[in-house]
Order: sequence, then structure tokens, then C-alpha cells
Amino acid sequence: MKTTDKVITGYKGFDKDLKCREFQYEIGKEYKTDKKPIRCTENGFHFCEIPFDVWNYYPINNDNKYCAVEGSGEISSSIDEDSKIAVQKIKIKATISLFDMIKIGVDVILKKVKATTGNYAHAATTGYYAHAATTGNSAHAATTGYYAHAATTGDSAHAATTGYYAHAATTGDSAHAATTGDSAHAATTGYSAHAATTGNYAHAATTGNNTIAAALGINNEAKAELNSWIVLSEYDDQYKLKCVKTAKVDGKNILPNTWYKLKNGKFVKAE
Repeated sequence: MKTTDKVITGYKGFDKDLKCREFQYEIGKEYKTDKKPIRCTENGFHFCEIPFDVWNYYPINNDNKYCAVEGSGEISSSIDEDSKIAVQKIKIKATISLFDMIKIGVDVILKKVKATTGNYAHAATTGYYAHAATTGNSAHAATTGYYAHAATTGDSAHAATTGYYAHAATTGDSAHAATTGDSAHAATTGYSAHAATTGNYAHAATTGNNTIAAALGINNEAKAELNSWIVLSEYDDQYKLKCVKTAKVDGKNILPNTWYKLKNGKFVKAE
């Protein structure tokens, strides 16, 4: 724990009512706690310095909201978890869309790690919490450790992760994002940039046109833009695969920017 006059920028998740752990927040307001000592996971207001880490606590679905925040006063960092920190004072700045979360998340990782910047220059990591980032076209980023995110900004520059809670995000056109670990979300913003997950409890989201969002694990969800496609799987109580189905986001039967899951072989809005 330390005290600082420096303002730390971060990102926080909430439920649909802008509550976190039953505490009600409001946009534009600042909050202070008198409980001491400030200790991460125990006392203080919590948020993450890397946007993707927020998804570990408030997954990307229909109801959860995300905000940019500022923290100050006494500060406590997590030692053996993700980028979560606790602060004495927090200010709720503004809400952030999924599109902005992806773009900001990629930028944050690029600043925090040594990124490859040339075209066709790949980046790979194998340790936990060890992120990989690239900025060139066709320059892939891959991670295998838990909480180790992969992010790319160039066109056709793919991002892939295999560890639990290790999210993959891309911002370029035709730049696919893929994850295999449980609770490891895949998200893309570019045109024809597909997102795919095979881990359980993971989400696949795309915001560009002509995309495919595929979530093939247990209790997974997917969403996409109009005229794009979603692919989902359903399992029975014994965790045996029942079916895999594909649907076009036509604006009538399947709505754009709406989370869906399979239930009894039918596409239904995720709760």
C-alpha cells in the first residue's frame, strides 16, 4: 500500500444499474472511503488498469456497463492477480462502449509491453500475465499463459490466446481474434474480422461488418453487427454436445449488437 498525489486512470465494470457489489455509483461523481488500510480485494474502490481485465469480473454481455475512472489517495496493487488495484478515492468519468473498450485495451497493452511494430513481425508469450501486442499488418500476437492478453492493431494481424482469462482483441480489418481458455473472451472491431472462442463461459463479439462471432463452449454467448453471423453450441446436463447452429444477424429474427445463446436448440437473448 502507498499514498500518492498522482491520479491513476483505469476502467471499472458495473451491472446494468451502475452498481458494483451493491454500491450505487453515478457518472461524474467522486467517492472516498475512510476504511483503512486500503488493501486490494479487501478495502477500497477497485478497478483495473487494463480494460480487458475488467471482463474477468463483469463479462461482456447485454447488461454490464463499463466506465473510465480515476483513482487517487492510498493505493494497493494486486500481487498475484491481474491489473486490478484498490484506491481510497475514485471518480467515475464516463461510460465506454465495447468498441471503445477494445480499442483502448489494445492501446493500453501496447504501452505496457514491448510491442512489435513492423509488418509480419510476430509476438508471442508463454508466462502468466505476459501480454503480447503488435502494430504492423499481418503481424500476429499469441499468448499461452493465464491472464496473458493478445492484442493487434494492423489489418490481417491475428490475436490468439490459450490460457484462462486471457482475452484476445484486434482492431484491424480481417484481423481475427481467437481464444481457447475458459472465460477468455474474443473481440474484434474491423471489417471481416472474426472472433472465436472454444473455452467455457466465454464471449465472442464483433463490431465490424461481414464478420462471424463464434462461441463454441459451454454457456457461451455471441453477438455481431447487422448482416454478420453468429455461431453457438449447446450442451446437455452431462456436458455432452447437443447441437451447433449458425444464424445471420438479419435485424428481425436475430438482432444486431445483442447477446444470444442456444436454449433447446433455439437462439434466445442472453439474460
